[in-house]
Amino acid sequence: MVKKYARFFIFFYATICQAQMADTVAVQKPEKSIEKYDNHIKLRLGLSNSFNSFRIKDKTSHLDFTLSPNQRLRSTLTLIYKFIEIDLGYTPEFLRFNKDDALRGHTKFYNFGTRLYFGSWMQELQYVKTKGFYIDRKDIGIENNILFPHFRVQKIGGSTSYVFNPDFSFRAIFLQSEWQQKSAGSFVPSMSYYFTQIKNNEPSKDHIFDIAVGPGYYYNWIIRNKWLVSAGAYAGLGFNSTRTVYNDNKPDEVIDGLSFQTQFRLTLGYNTERFFAGAATSLNSFSYNSDAQIHVADQQQFLEFYVGYRFKAPKRINRLFGKE
Repeated sequence: MVKKYARFFIFFYATICQAQMADTVAVQKPEKSIEKYDNHIKLRLGLSNSFNSFRIKDKTSHLDFTLSPNQRLRSTLTLIYKFIEIDLGYTPEFLRFNKDDALRGHTKFYNFGTRLYFGSWMQELQYVKTKGFYIDRKDIGIENNILFPHFRVQKIGGSTSYVFNPDFSFRAIFLQSEWQQKSAGSFVPSMSYYFTQIKNNEPSKDHIFDIAVGPGYYYNWIIRNKWLVSAGAYAGLGFNSTRTVYNDNKPDEVIDGLSFQTQFRLTLGYNTERFFAGAATSLNSFSYNSDAQIHVADQQQFLEFYVGYRFKAPKRINRLFGKE
């Protein structure tokens, strides 16, 4: 497994170094804060690991364990032009290192997400479906992992954010459809909302609704015009409602209470006019009590390495979208 990770990192590092050596333009002080690439088509190849896990603490039994999917690396080729984003996912055989379904079970994963920008507003939408989880034997001190092949989680939701500083670019963090020219930060308050359905091989299912509002702050630090280090955090306070729905005419059980949301993101990026690359990681967690004795942390974790290339769109395509 280490050798296969090393292959990718060597390729990733060598590609960046080659692009930097080819860039012989002297470092100059930029005249504007953000460089836009509206009339460029972007091709982006990413290698990512994204998953939803649940950390559960039971005060009665003193158990503390995490219900996790069997994680897998995924490669995605993305075509981006203006608001259009087309993804093609495929993972080559040499990257499929965790062939351990017998130990951790088989996980089926589907994810769709998009971000929309309206001036200073950013709208994020997401749908995730995961089937197949397990509990690590070390969490509860037993000999073998506990597998839940029928445990299924569907999550739909998103967030609405407002960027106060017009000289700060969120797009430079995510898909690098823009580039931050000068270091800048911004206060970014957000409202998050998610609906989660959890179902196992039982005559019941849980419907969980979370909403939270809170402040956030992000900062893009630019080094020698080409390198970006971005970090940000968000903390929200909100409402959680957990409803257990039974299929045998038993009355529903509803538990309402406060929820706490935390979000962290770190991004490293490299950019030239044509070539770009980077790595990003994030954690988004909702914490709440499912009853008086059980505390749940619903965690979404993400890690990605990517490389990309931009080229100017043909004039015919630009005319089609109303701009030369």
